[in-house]
Amino acid sequence: MLQPVLDVRDLATYFFTERGVVRAVDGVSFRLYPGETLGVVGESGCGKSMTALSIMGLVPRPGRIVAGEIRLMGEDLVGKPDRELRRLRGSRMAMIFQDPLTTLNPVLRVGQQVTESIRIHYGDGTWSGGSRRWSWLADPLGLRRRRIAWERAVEMLDKVGIPAPSERMRAYPHEMSGGMRQRIMIAIALSCSPALLLADEPTTALDVTIQAQILDLMRRLQEEMGTSILLITHDFGVVSELCDRVMVMYAGKVVETGPLDAILNTPRHPYTQGLLASIPRLGDRSYRLKPIEGTVPELHALPPGCSYCTRCPVADEYCAAVAPQLKEISPHHHVACHKVAAAPAMAGEGVPS
Repeated sequence: MLQPVLDVRDLATYFFTERGVVRAVDGVSFRLYPGETLGVVGESGCGKSMTALSIMGLVPRPGRIVAGEIRLMGEDLVGKPDRELRRLRGSRMAMIFQDPLTTLNPVLRVGQQVTESIRIHYGDGTWSGGSRRWSWLADPLGLRRRRIAWERAVEMLDKVGIPAPSERMRAYPHEMSGGMRQRIMIAIALSCSPALLLADEPTTALDVTIQAQILDLMRRLQEEMGTSILLITHDFGVVSELCDRVMVMYAGKVVETGPLDAILNTPRHPYTQGLLASIPRLGDRSYRLKPIEGTVPELHALPPGCSYCTRCPVADEYCAAVAPQLKEISPHHHVACHKVAAAPAMAGEGVPS
């Protein structure tokens, strides 16, 4: 059996506000194996991004992790001081944020931002990059370090498809297109060859053509570097292109998880079925969108039972009173629903083109 790169167990991240305790992430568990891509889907506010920020140790105040374990390559991250987490960010785990224009520093040249991570994480030991091997201890002034970091950064820009990478190193972020900026973010994230890449809506702000190019790039780089990817998205089309498994979240909890084919072709949770039914189908004029009725409950005032019961077409009094637990209904396919039998699989639906 392969050892997971990331093992999250019963993770709970709460925000303590004047209105009450907001359970942004509430008992989330999953594993991510080497070279695998896990897609995390759900509506805005369901806890997708907060799960990723919890893994990175970047939960904003007044939130904090109150329970659970986050094991990266066997090392528990919960409770680690920020100094140790900074050592792991970039070297073992990295994150691509949703909007590169607000993530990149507008007053620093691209080269300064790409080389920063390389210089930080390779500044206290010996690193082997291809056929080159060097020690920072033999470079007290840092001249060789800066030169090699620059060469590594140019190499990464070329790898992510940036034309004339040496010239682009001297450009500012605003001088590049959205697709170029996203490629820069991917280059920064992968510059130190991390074992885990967290991608939070990496293609949302891009047009369809550039989106396809970014997805192809991520797929190719994953094959070359063997990086495990946690992909956060609301787009099932992106999921179908890149993911091996899918985890569906609702109101801070995991409601369904399983292999890609099972989730897309035979979803069993009413929420997953509702998400798929609300996607437009190009070329099918007879198809009518089926929106999910109602709204997501306030996370500081969740019902005692199933959080989805107020919107679910098959819920009853028992659903409103007792919270369901994830249970396996087929190999590696788990659903948290009391009414799985009453919510038949949508066989053959898949993802619309």
